[in-house]
Amino acid sequence: MISIALTSLRVSAATAAPAGRLSNRHLSMACAQSVDKLKSILEEYRKSNYSQEYPKRFQKDIVKVASNITSRQLNSSPVNAVSAHGIEHVLHNIGAGHKMSRSEIQSIVSEVGACPIGKEDDCVITADQMLDLLSTKWAEHHHELNQ
Repeated sequence: MISIALTSLRVSAATAAPAGRLSNRHLSMACAQSVDKLKSILEEYRKSNYSQEYPKRFQKDIVKVASNITSRQLNSSPVNAVSAHGIEHVLHNIGAGHKMSRSEIQSIVSEVGACPIGKEDDCVITADQMLDLLSTKWAEHHHELNQ
């Protein structure tokens, strides 16, 4: 199930354009709103608890933790992927689990990542895709497209 998605994700990640691959991709309005909400929650936490940390370093740490949770969920060696469960776990750990629904998180992962056929709950995104989603550059480009 998830291993199929990971295999598919590895293939698509290997053939994707390098940096900024999401900046050329148009997400649905619901997914874009969920991404903005996630970014806002994480930025609020960063400002309160990691104000001395560079935003990029904080984002990398968040993705690393979410990826580690995904690895444990899959009972596998470390994977370079993030599941909805990984994101949900991070939000719960920072005290923001109630601020975003599972369906909002799932919409991000299923629209951006790879999913086994008929298994929307087993979708994953690469760590690089997650970093792209959290980057300010992507958010600024997305807002320009929608205005």
